[in-house]
Amino acid sequence: MILTLAGCATDTRVRAVSPDVALREQTNTRLTGDALSKLSRDGLDQLQLQDLRARDPLDAVDRLVVLAEEEPDGPWLVIAAEVLFDQAESERRRDLSLYLKTAQLADREIERAVRRGGGLLDSRTEFAADLYRRCVAVFLTCSEQVWLGGAAEAVEGSGGRFTVRLQPAQDRRQWAGSMFDRLIPTDFVGIQGMSHHHRLDAFGAPATAVRQQADAEPPRAERFIPPEGLMAATTVTLRFDAADAVVVELWNPDHAPTIERYGAVFRLSSDVSVPVAELYARAELASRGRLATRLVERELSRAGIYFHEPYDPSKTPVLMVHGLQSSPATWRDLLNDLRADPTLRERYQFWMFFYPSGLPIARSAAYLRRELKDVRAYLDPTGQKPGLQDMVLVGHSMGGLVSKAVVQDSGDRLWASLHPKPFDEVEMPDDVRDHLREVFFYEADEGVGRVVFIATPHGGSKIAKSWIGRAGDKLIRLPGELISVGEWMRDESRRLSADPSFQLARGVPSSIDDLQEDAPHLVAYREMQMRDELPYHLIAGKKDWVVSLESALLPGGESELVVEAGHNAHAHPLAIREVRRILLEHHRQRASTAASTAE
Repeated sequence: MILTLAGCATDTRVRAVSPDVALREQTNTRLTGDALSKLSRDGLDQLQLQDLRARDPLDAVDRLVVLAEEEPDGPWLVIAAEVLFDQAESERRRDLSLYLKTAQLADREIERAVRRGGGLLDSRTEFAADLYRRCVAVFLTCSEQVWLGGAAEAVEGSGGRFTVRLQPAQDRRQWAGSMFDRLIPTDFVGIQGMSHHHRLDAFGAPATAVRQQADAEPPRAERFIPPEGLMAATTVTLRFDAADAVVVELWNPDHAPTIERYGAVFRLSSDVSVPVAELYARAELASRGRLATRLVERELSRAGIYFHEPYDPSKTPVLMVHGLQSSPATWRDLLNDLRADPTLRERYQFWMFFYPSGLPIARSAAYLRRELKDVRAYLDPTGQKPGLQDMVLVGHSMGGLVSKAVVQDSGDRLWASLHPKPFDEVEMPDDVRDHLREVFFYEADEGVGRVVFIATPHGGSKIAKSWIGRAGDKLIRLPGELISVGEWMRDESRRLSADPSFQLARGVPSSIDDLQEDAPHLVAYREMQMRDELPYHLIAGKKDWVVSLESALLPGGESELVVEAGHNAHAHPLAIREVRRILLEHHRQRASTAASTAE
């Protein structure tokens, strides 16, 4: 009894807890809630600093930092960082210096772990990396980011005085700050409308680097950049060169998956999904694609090839071509999942072709051929960049037909589907002749090295002649550039009493007309050969009620895959995996050819 009253009898027990309770106790920190981590609570209790932390948290932090010098293997640096982060959060981000100081302490803990052999996988180091990443993200949110343009930014407050500058890009592993107008951290961004979110939390803060384009003037108002601007994935790290000197580093995750610091290799954080979602959200491309089918004239000025990130000459372009009543937004899942692969990100750059899909297929293909010629002349006027001469086209639905028309030699066959007489023997106004020559006479593009057809109606679609197709066709308003062509075709058809097997008798077609199984132009495309030895691949949906398997599959393909999907087969996970396989194989074959040539 006396011993009990004296406090000498204390029961020690071990009890079982559920795994989720144990995990919460281990992982709940000030980053996830309002309370400090158990690590910090225990550390403050051992040092009897709870009251001081409540009265003067900055003084408590100073004492912890001093103790870390005396006991370098203790947890004092990371505890100091969490206490300081708590203070920064309590001031509702009004004092940016506290976040910089927290990041500096967390960075010192990571350095300590490396130099003292503490290991980069222990919970303390991971927690320090989490604190560092969050503070970098908050800094980006609150900073004026004048350092993107080369100026220094002064940050002063309770955490000290810091001078922030940008590290100039040394090579392709880093972005040049002058390329962008703003960095948006992805820590505080959610996405909707995409199947997957590909994010890796490691060292540094992932961000979307934004380059505004709407009000830009040359030289920033470049061709092939969408009006919504460029959205590039980047990873931001802060390097503390001195107690008050902060250097911002902008890493390109496509070429810098890891960096070396303190003699160790660190994997960088990355988020490739938010930049893709950011572009599509700003562009409202899904609704624009539906409108562009009907209001062709209005959207014609936007037709063209677009980049979503800065051009990289070390990569091979993959150009994606959407189908009817669609837009580049249809590629969001495929683009997002392909860019999640570090190997593909390093070797390929993904471009989009947007066009009003109500246009005749031949006219859309002519626009694509012109854009391909222009983009090569713009980026590589001397023809020295091999990637631009080995592009991969990926077409979905009618976009596959547009793509196919780029790699076929027309000869006289396409013209013969329009008119029974040779082109040079037919009288027509000069403007009509120029238009028809561009559309109907062309050679296969030698700069395309491979084509992937997904749910492409090579044999047409029964829907085109159904009431659905007829209703859709009535809504299409073709542009003014086709008025004179249409008038000439009408008069010429009357003069010749043209046979219905020629397009001349049917007038200027819409894209829906062109998709009828007996459409003269479509029959011509089926008979025209693609470029010799050009590898092509076929992917189709087993449940596709728009394009039958018979129409979607061609003989002679290098590979063929049928997935359990409808017309949106391009978004099916196995179809995306197949495109990934094809791109990896394309690179392997080209690398092997290059090696053999070098020998």
